[in-house]
Parts: sequence; C-alpha cells; structure tokens
Amino acid sequence: MGIFRSKNSRFRRGPISFRYILLISFIIFIVMVVQGLWIVNKSIQPTLIKYGETETHKMATAVMTKAVKDRINEGFDVDSLMKVQTDRNGKVSTIDLNTKQVNEILTSTTAYIEKYLQQVEKGDTKALGIFEENGVSMSVPFGRITDNALLGNIGPDIPINFTPIGHVNTDIKQLVEPQGINNTAIKIIMEVEVTLQVMIPLRTKEIKVKQNIPIATRIVQGEVPTYYGSGGVVVPDKKKTDN
Repeated sequence: MGIFRSKNSRFRRGPISFRYILLISFIIFIVMVVQGLWIVNKSIQPTLIKYGETETHKMATAVMTKAVKDRINEGFDVDSLMKVQTDRNGKVSTIDLNTKQVNEILTSTTAYIEKYLQQVEKGDTKALGIFEENGVSMSVPFGRITDNALLGNIGPDIPINFTPIGHVNTDIKQLVEPQGINNTAIKIIMEVEVTLQVMIPLRTKEIKVKQNIPIATRIVQGEVPTYYGSGGVVVPDKKKTDN
C-alpha cells in the first residue's frame, strides 16, 4: 500500500505559478486585441477610404483651379489664341486655335499644378492661400466614420494622406454655344487630370481627379457653327444653308 502511494506521488503537481497564469492571460489578451482591431479595421475601411477620396478630390480641385487662375493672371492674348479666318465677304468662316500658344499655356499650367501639388505633399499648403493650415495629412475623428451624430467628434484622429502619381495631364478644348441672336460664343476650356494615391492605415487607393476650367471666351457674330471638332470651328455660309 505504501509503495502504491509513493508511485502516485510522482504524478502529483503543485499549484500553477502566478507567472504562468499571467503569461497565458497576456497572450489571450493580445490575441483578442489584434482580432478586435482587425474586425474594426475591416468594418470602417470602406467608409474611411470614401472619406479620404472625397477630401483628396476637394484638395486636388482647389489646387488645379488655383494653378490655372495663376497662369491666366499672367496674361495671354485671346485674339492670338483663336485664329479667325473670314471669307471674301468678310464673314467669319473658320476659327482655329493657335497651336503654339496652346502648347505654351498647357506647359506652363502643368508646371504650376505639379509645383503646387509638391507644396501640398510637403505640407506647405498655407502659402497657396487655399488652406487655412499647413499639413498634407488630413484626419477624421474615429467617431465620425461610425455615422453616429453623438460620436461625431469623439475618438482618436485617423490620418489620411495622399501623394501624386505620374504626370499631370492637360488639354484644351473648344465649346461652341449660341449667344443671343445671330451670335456664337466660342469658349476655351482647359481639361486637367491628375492621378493621386489616397493612403489610410493598412490600405491605399488610386483615384483620378478631372476638372474642366474655362480660360477664355470670344463672341463671334454669325450663325452657330454646324461643324465642330479637332482643331477648329467651321462657321457655315448663310447662302449655302439657304439653298
């Protein structure tokens, strides 16, 4: 009997140490925290990236508009930008864009936009006069993305950043509109497109921001052109249209 007890005593274990319990509890806590953060991150990512897209679009639009306006303020001759040709009766027959001047305007405007985007990326936004504070990083309170009015400004701020990708694309188009009686308005529109990368914690997304900005308008006496495209506007001959 005594021998049997002595054999069982070999398998007896003392109470679990406090350090062991603490270690297990700590590991469980870390796993639960990581899992909780993963679930929260997955649930808020769509809303957060949408918010980042909206804010980045606003910022890029403001930068593009300012760049185009600053270039226009430098001045250019609208009359030389549009080449007007008349027929033998002195009536306007065609209106073409001055390719040399168009290219100069596009090149200088593109340089402005790239320069301003670089300033914003470095955080020097206040100097542009379109932002109240410096800093490329935008942020949104955690409570705002929950769509709960009571939690709108509660919680830590989640950073939202952006960076330009590739080159700025610019082009000039003509828009023809009737203006009053027997007049035509020829509008010169600058098309600007930039590609930006929106960055939020654990995710990035590329977006394209496009904007059409009017830079010049010229009123031409005559009928509304019947043909418009690739380089010029053709003003119809009234005698031919009457036949």
